[in-house]
Amino acid sequence: MKSISRRGFFAGTAVTAGLLGLAACDTTTNEPAEEQPSSGGGYTETETEAGYIVVEQEGGKRLSYSKDSGLKLIEQDGFAFKDFEGTGELVPYEDWRLTAEERAEDLAGRISIEQIAGLMCFSAHQTSIESDRAVTDEQKEFLDGNVRAVLNAASSFPAFQQAEWANNMQAYVEGSENKIPINFSSDPRNGNNCIDWPGNLALAATFDPEMAKQTGAGIARDMRLMGITTFLGPQIDVSSDPRWQRFSGTFGEDPALSRDMTKAFCDGMQSTVVDGEDQGWGTGSLVAMIKHWPAEAAGEGGREGHVDGGKFAVYPGDNFEALMIPFVDGGFKLDGKTGCAGAIMTSYTIAYDENEKYGELVGSGFSKYKVAELLRDKYGFQGSACTDWAVLNDQGAGMATSWGLEDGSVWNPAKRASKSVEVGVDQMGGCNDPTLLVSAYEDMVANLGEEQADANFRASAKRLLLGYFNTGLFEDPYVDPDVARSTIDKEGGDEESAAAALDAQVKGIVMLKNHDGVIKAAEGDAKPKVYVPMRYSSSYQSASMFGGISTTPSSCELPLLQGTLEKYFEVVTDTVAETYTGPADEDGNPTVAEADITRLTAADIADCDYVVVCAAAPTNLDERGGKDLDGNFIPLSNQYRPYTADNEYVRQVSLAGDILEDGTKENRSYYGKTSIMTNEVQLDQILQAAATAHEAGKPCIVILDIAKPMCVHEFEPEVDAILVSMSGATEAACRIICGTDEPSGLLPMQMPKDMLDVEKQLEDVPRDMECYTDADGNKYDFGFGLNYSGPISDERTEKYCVEPLTAPEA
Repeated sequence: MKSISRRGFFAGTAVTAGLLGLAACDTTTNEPAEEQPSSGGGYTETETEAGYIVVEQEGGKRLSYSKDSGLKLIEQDGFAFKDFEGTGELVPYEDWRLTAEERAEDLAGRISIEQIAGLMCFSAHQTSIESDRAVTDEQKEFLDGNVRAVLNAASSFPAFQQAEWANNMQAYVEGSENKIPINFSSDPRNGNNCIDWPGNLALAATFDPEMAKQTGAGIARDMRLMGITTFLGPQIDVSSDPRWQRFSGTFGEDPALSRDMTKAFCDGMQSTVVDGEDQGWGTGSLVAMIKHWPAEAAGEGGREGHVDGGKFAVYPGDNFEALMIPFVDGGFKLDGKTGCAGAIMTSYTIAYDENEKYGELVGSGFSKYKVAELLRDKYGFQGSACTDWAVLNDQGAGMATSWGLEDGSVWNPAKRASKSVEVGVDQMGGCNDPTLLVSAYEDMVANLGEEQADANFRASAKRLLLGYFNTGLFEDPYVDPDVARSTIDKEGGDEESAAAALDAQVKGIVMLKNHDGVIKAAEGDAKPKVYVPMRYSSSYQSASMFGGISTTPSSCELPLLQGTLEKYFEVVTDTVAETYTGPADEDGNPTVAEADITRLTAADIADCDYVVVCAAAPTNLDERGGKDLDGNFIPLSNQYRPYTADNEYVRQVSLAGDILEDGTKENRSYYGKTSIMTNEVQLDQILQAAATAHEAGKPCIVILDIAKPMCVHEFEPEVDAILVSMSGATEAACRIICGTDEPSGLLPMQMPKDMLDVEKQLEDVPRDMECYTDADGNKYDFGFGLNYSGPISDERTEKYCVEPLTAPEA
């Protein structure tokens, strides 16, 4: 690094506002963490190896800017400030001594409607990074159009490359007329060029809010090092239906547990912590965009709102209010100094009631009842609100989720945007085109008058800009790629954090069955010898939610990396023929057939300690929409074998449906239809492995890698032990099997007795199933889990294994 001598102030002791933690303070007050000094003692400027300038100033904020952008500094009261306006005069939003709210208020009043329109766009997924980390022409186009919220979906690229790309993007906008920095965001990406912290469902299985807080803080650190300042999560829907495809992204199906995990996770993510003290918002803070308001999990038949088949949420149990608890009593009432989640994402679904009890029959991002009346007025949320992705799109234009406003003869993207902003939404997910928002403004002027339209847009701008100022983006948007490389990237990552994340994964493993104490504490240092069968997946066809049918070829693989398995076990496995005999793939190459696998026999595993089967959960042909390839509704199933929905608990007439051209209501029932499962063969492999194990006199242990509840009655009596992993943490389960760690996880959901149990439950009511009881007499209910001594009963079960909450606190 080299110092640059500039300005006439002496260099004092630099105060580095580096990434020291994570943070939060009430977004409605935005008080600074501590009183700001009125005068400074000078500053120094240093050019980094990455090519940007860092300004350190005694008693003041750290600044960073591109040496090539043309941005200048303003000196006032012994401090340096960025001259975004280019006037040489300090204006309020440039003054980091003011509160975030004061600065956001000032800037929102200065910028043009075109610039506000850009702020109100949230880019489509940016999935690729150029080899030289350059800003692409497409990116320049939307940045030149004033778009400043960019979704970094390039998680497959190394962290240091993401950091370099982020810096280049920031330098590009800093050199433009509109110097508002970029607010990069990311979806959850556990383990994908990030430290592998547990996913939400596995976190919920710990029943430990402190673990959620640690995880939120760890994710925030990693993402800030890559230049990301907003997290599109956590997903805090109460997963009230066991068939729902997005169950794994949540904290489970209990409102109270979800509430507490939400509060802790958001506190860890948003609070900048220095020397163990919560500083509120700061340079270590990652804005949490909790989702999906007011709840997304009650899709009829367990279907999911990305697709037409799942666009209706239903409330046969009249339990609408209970599903808001994690938001109202969790994300809106943080214990840390940020006070409230900084942002929120609306749900896709239409809350269906023929009498419009839950407002107009439109998706949440267009709903006056859900946004204006509930979110803004009743519950007082003052952060920014963003729609979920593609709600503005016309049907047939790729992904399109404008539920309730699909009619292209009445609605176009601009009119949908206008309606969304009018009800109190600030930002349009997946929209790269700010001209749509300018058109929405003009539409709003025509409907409401210029004064109200201007007020609506500037109110949105202020709410959006709060996130920029709260996280220090205007002062210090650049990041050090070398730190990202050494901390996150696998070739030189932070071993201490990786170890802590794996420990957290272990705490999220639930032991459901342990017949005769098969799994126990290790005795000595010798590695157990285990037979791990190859996992075969047969070929299948599926319909994409973007349209079209694709074919997934058959595959055969060891279900965990050989090197990982060998850390804990001496491993033997099946052999696979060098030449495959299965049907040709699209390139004409033969695929693997089940007959190409030579399974080990009982004689082959005579000297093994046990058999370990790593099993994937049952998978439906269309997990989201519950349809066959011809577009007919079929049941979503939680079991491997085909299930025919012809029992008394299946609705023969759906609760919800579109109104057809003849004035009748569409019937979305799947009564009499049979599920289509893509991996029924997985059950055959479990049963085959169990038979081989028992013939050899060895125990069979099953690791279930699941994303939602499943029916285990098809195989449980045949196996000796069952471990449940809810975020793909098979390595964590291996640690439990080999006796390194005693299991402590608890089910954050119920496991159904069978598909009749699933059909009897109501989509909007959590914890309303009978649940499965295994051969050892244990009931797989919410809060159940085993340790070496048997069923766990502790302060966690005492707190949460009570009747579910039914409404937010008064």
